[in-house]
Amino acid sequence: MKFLIAAAGTGGHVFPALEFSSVCLKQNHEVVWVGTKNGIEKDKVHAKQILFFTLPMSGFRGKSLVTKLISVLGLTASIFKAIIFIARNKVNCVVCFGGYISLPVGLAAIICRRKLILHEQNAVIGTSNKLLANFANIVFLGMPLTTSHKKNMQVVGNPMTKKIKNDEPNHSSDNALKVYVTGGSLGSEFINKNIPPALSSLKIPIIIRHQSGKNKSNGIKSLYSSDISVDIQEFYDSPSQNVLWSDFVICRAGALTLSEVTSLKRGCMMIPLPSAIDNHQLENARQIENLNMGLIFEESELLSSLRDKLQIIIEQKKFIAWQNAQDSIDHFQAAERMLSSVLTITK
Repeated sequence: MKFLIAAAGTGGHVFPALEFSSVCLKQNHEVVWVGTKNGIEKDKVHAKQILFFTLPMSGFRGKSLVTKLISVLGLTASIFKAIIFIARNKVNCVVCFGGYISLPVGLAAIICRRKLILHEQNAVIGTSNKLLANFANIVFLGMPLTTSHKKNMQVVGNPMTKKIKNDEPNHSSDNALKVYVTGGSLGSEFINKNIPPALSSLKIPIIIRHQSGKNKSNGIKSLYSSDISVDIQEFYDSPSQNVLWSDFVICRAGALTLSEVTSLKRGCMMIPLPSAIDNHQLENARQIENLNMGLIFEESELLSSLRDKLQIIIEQKKFIAWQNAQDSIDHFQAAERMLSSVLTITK
């Protein structure tokens, strides 16, 4: 079977698509990919030697009127290009992972009468997936939605690779607290500026690994107390290893970050990005809080509340309860579950 994968722009869309592609290739299916010229997907896909095709698309939500008009023109051209690509490559099934690239590819799949599969990573369904959902054969979900589910929706998790074993011991009361701080690969100015003084004010033995984001490491170490052992890097090659090393994580609330942390049986203090479209990071965080695997701090709260919540996590040993809680979704098996369901409807 030949799959067409549509994913572009951010790692939140691209990395789950890469994992699904890998599972397809391992089971001897063919994979082709539609992305953009400048997205992170280009190099990642070429490394897997997958046929890569680009469309002249860019995001339009929250952009200027001129940018939106350009995006509409690009959408029309992209639909026609995608139709030609699907026909020429004899694609059997189109799998879209959300974001602006999914809309023209999904519409082309509908016009060409191919099986259309969607994957939504977040607790709030994105614009493209929302427009395409009624026409899709299956809508896979990385986590339950805040709204009611339709008949064609299945919660499977967010596909990711399990690179390491979860055999790290739980925290010992005799050791210093270990905290992994990350704003993601791009970094978070709010986290970089406010987490160091908040942790320093707790006056307890702490060891920190802090991922600052590219070109954002300057000055962070000076914000930590000299009593705290801290390693600051712009990017860690193995974030999952840091998650397992830690007692808990302080992070944004992107779907992949939360899926990895909970799958590795660690909890987190979540600081949702307030500018996230449809406020989906806050909804993601609420899902994790409901699982008793994390605590939310919103940027609109007083900074004194940040310290207070960290103190609650530590004094009440909430991080130990988080490690013993259970996420009902095994995200490491999500890609296999997706492929199995797709093959069932394409026989």
